[in-house]
Amino acid sequence: MYQFYYTKPFIDTVESFRTRDERALLDLHEALGELATEPFSNPRLQSHRMRRVEGKTFISYVGNRGHRLIWRMANRVIVLLLFGEHDAVEHRAERLRLEIDLQQDLVRILDADPVTSQPVQYDQRRQREGVLFMAWNDEELGNFGFRDQEVEVLRRLDDEAKLLDLEPRMRAEAFTLAYNLLAHGHPDGEAAASATVDEPAEEATEFVLQTEEEAAADEALERTITKPASRSEFAPVAAEALGTVLSKPIEDWMIFLHPDQVRLTERPLAGPARVRGAAGTGKTVVALHRARHLADTYQAKVLFTTYVTNLPPVYEELYRRLSPDKPDGVEFINLHKWAWRFCAQQGHRPNIDTGAIDRAHRDAWRQVVTPGTVIDERGYGPFYYREEIDWVIKGRGLDDVQEYLALSRTGRGTGLPEAHRRQVWQLLQAYEDNLKRVGAQDFNDVLLAALRLARNADGDGFYAAVVIDEAQDLTEVGLRLAHLLAGGDKRDGLFLVGDGQQSVYPGGYSLAQVGIDVKGRSTVLRVNYRNTRQILEAAWRVSGDRPFDDLDDQLTHARRDVTVTREGPPPRLEGFADVSGHDTSLVSAIDDAATAPGVGPGDLAVLVPTNRLVGYYEKVIRDLGYDTVKLQQYDGKPTDQVKVGTFQRAKGLEFKWVFLPRLEPETLGEQQRFNEDDDAYTERVDLLRRQLFVAMTRARDQLWGGWVGAPSSLLGLPVGARTEGHA
Repeated sequence: MYQFYYTKPFIDTVESFRTRDERALLDLHEALGELATEPFSNPRLQSHRMRRVEGKTFISYVGNRGHRLIWRMANRVIVLLLFGEHDAVEHRAERLRLEIDLQQDLVRILDADPVTSQPVQYDQRRQREGVLFMAWNDEELGNFGFRDQEVEVLRRLDDEAKLLDLEPRMRAEAFTLAYNLLAHGHPDGEAAASATVDEPAEEATEFVLQTEEEAAADEALERTITKPASRSEFAPVAAEALGTVLSKPIEDWMIFLHPDQVRLTERPLAGPARVRGAAGTGKTVVALHRARHLADTYQAKVLFTTYVTNLPPVYEELYRRLSPDKPDGVEFINLHKWAWRFCAQQGHRPNIDTGAIDRAHRDAWRQVVTPGTVIDERGYGPFYYREEIDWVIKGRGLDDVQEYLALSRTGRGTGLPEAHRRQVWQLLQAYEDNLKRVGAQDFNDVLLAALRLARNADGDGFYAAVVIDEAQDLTEVGLRLAHLLAGGDKRDGLFLVGDGQQSVYPGGYSLAQVGIDVKGRSTVLRVNYRNTRQILEAAWRVSGDRPFDDLDDQLTHARRDVTVTREGPPPRLEGFADVSGHDTSLVSAIDDAATAPGVGPGDLAVLVPTNRLVGYYEKVIRDLGYDTVKLQQYDGKPTDQVKVGTFQRAKGLEFKWVFLPRLEPETLGEQQRFNEDDDAYTERVDLLRRQLFVAMTRARDQLWGGWVGAPSSLLGLPVGARTEGHA
């Protein structure tokens, strides 16, 4: 990949688009990703060398609305010069120069002086000028007939509407000149512009062999640009870190697709397909772009679904930013919500009463688990068996006890012998009887009912394709339903995206057990574009080398082959003697982050293990003067609200800064419970590890973690760690 250096003129021109054309900036960062890997012979860029401009200066097409990127090449360094509308940036590029100062051994970027036309350092010129008339310098505007004060006004304009607003207060002759320049590129209007014949644009070019002199000049330019002395004019930036440079809201960077992944989203597939990979490798972005491609290709509705209830509104908003011209081509809905709606449409309206569901579980426990029974003696507790019923028995769609006795309980580390399973089945039957008595159904019942009804339906309302994000969290019944909605094994039908290491729910199964074959259509993403190396290493210490289920017949180990592209500061992990000191440090860190360059309050998230702490830290942050929003209410639209939520609610999201308060054993619940045997404890802590791993890997740029007293052992810190610096 090429190394990028950006310049002050580039940042100035980019800055002008922030409030007037966000779509242009999205197009720009996609183009920059392409440029980093394939600047030439790339049909997406159509790069060609610029005439009348010194050195190896190139122009690339950005998007389809006439925007252009101007850049200079020196070996493996690309210097970003200008971005904007094609006529304006091309004219301005003719005035820019790169000059090597041999005495000081640095490079300066020069611009033409508006009066003398002699080159001067760019930072001596007036900064932050508007882009509307940047194609012409002050001297040229004066020669066209504008007065000095009118030139000053024109210099500040960024869009056509602001020029039109000036008409009542501007000299008629001056307004006509300005309008002609803007509309036709010539002060005398369309006829004069048509009489001006420009040189034809060059075709997209491959880089040609250089002479020895040209190669030596390029080497000298590259060597000098990259030296610290030139840093005031040129700042280095990795292609994957351009979000920091452009300071876009985190929501824009959540839909950035790396060029290496484009073919994956557009590849024709003969049947169900799967994309998996570690945290930060861009799986959700691939899924969103795949959904857009399928909707455009088949001109029919695509279903984008997931298990987590708060993610569909976020993904829908991200998709609207990605595809503003066709926002309705993809339907975003949680799978349980889709199933409920479908059942209601078929005349079988489910009665989901969470209070009745909880009471049915409690009553069944009292009826079946009496002193001296197997379940009572094992002492796993009611919650463990509720998960067993929800995720293993009903989640797998088991109909009788013999199926359960023969089942390999993938994803559950605690073995249950036959006598134990038989009493679990009795617990299930008592629970089902309690639900029927009050006329209620649980969420698994809704999926099962929708699956039965869909099998008997005529197919109306089903989809051209189904894309599933966080597929590892669906139950087997949920995946069978999605497979049916996608048309079974049809071409381009089912597209699964997920990572078992980020599963925050118990239970599991393999795709083979469901009858879904992705052989030859399975891809593993191995490049982490989100996290810095420092953040990922801290998260890996949490995951350890604990194996996990990834919808395969074999378990996968935690440390996988992942390439990390970004560097950053080490996570700030520190302990405190009391809650007051802990919270004081937290709010100070939040305040520092919210006011940092390129970061706003809406780019921050505070993630905690329990809902009780969500409410507590919402109040702490509001007392600091910042507004907050719970993750279950966040819809993906950029705001100035700090996000607050549980580890589970953070799945599928990312933030520039993440804060993890109260990482002590008692708060996380990592301590072994009374009468909890070692197998059950290990299974529960493995699930907790994955939840904490998910929370840590939501951080793109910086991570803060705090605890009161001793830190959680899951963090993998040295014994006795109490202060900052152990990351």
